[in-house]
Amino acid sequence: MSENQILPNAGQLCAIGVITKVFGIKGEVKLHSYARSAEEIKAIDEIYCGRQTGSMRRIVLEDVRMRGSDVYLKVENINDRSAAETLIGHFLFIDEKERKRLPEGRYFIDDLIGLEVRHENGTLLGRIKDVLTSTPQALLVLKTPRGEVLVPNVPAIVKSVDPNARVMTLTPPDGLFGGDET
Repeated sequence: MSENQILPNAGQLCAIGVITKVFGIKGEVKLHSYARSAEEIKAIDEIYCGRQTGSMRRIVLEDVRMRGSDVYLKVENINDRSAAETLIGHFLFIDEKERKRLPEGRYFIDDLIGLEVRHENGTLLGRIKDVLTSTPQALLVLKTPRGEVLVPNVPAIVKSVDPNARVMTLTPPDGLFGGDET
């Protein structure tokens, strides 16, 4: 990163994915994309990389491609496996203005992470820690006082999401939270 590079305000950025592993020996990495295809990522003008918004740097992507449903990236000046390994766990951020718009009732994963989760009766159940999309139905990973609970992201359970209030309301099946939900 150059000394005079101006980075956007962290509040104006959103994560579009996280680098999960190295692919091959020439510096390619696998991206767990939160909602973008390779073509959409190629079209983004400015991408930033870091473990959090305060420690990021602007990067240039030499190549972006799909392999099955996975997105693979080649980052400029990352030319071998060792250099690529330093990127594992780093997020890719873009300016909020470049974020694609989703239809009503659809949310990006980073919009859900951190939401307070409440039972429809108002009882606090926990917070969303992660969203697993590698299963046929997405699973919400909730951090609760008793540990992690996996909740299927289905309309029968997820009753409402209010991203402005940062709250999700559930009607969980009996026993999902070990009896703590009532």
